Amino acid sequence: MAKKGQKFKKYSAELKQEVIRLYLEEHLPKRTIASLLGIDEGRVRLWIKNYLTHGSVELKKGRPKKEAHELELERLRAENAYLKLLIEKLFEESDKKNKD
Repeated sequence: MAKKGQKFKKYSAELKQEVIRLYLEEHLPKRTIASLLGIDEGRVRLWIKNYLTHGSVELKKGRPKKEAHELELERLRAENAYLKLLIEKLFEESDKKNKD
């Protein structure tokens, strides 16, 4: 577990890609890659797992972006709510005119 104020080592994208290349193209074991590059074996395993499952070594930070259909659904719901208010106002105006 990380300690308060602890600094984490950052690894370049090139290094991560080299790890993936050594694993996939050179067929080197994870332990060998880790010792060759001076990286923790768990870190190498994580990068390889991320690459194999997500197609990328880099994980995006933060909340995932909403997909286009979710954004369209939100827009349509807002539009429906607005149109319902307009219809309600039209009925109210129509009722007032009919009473007069």
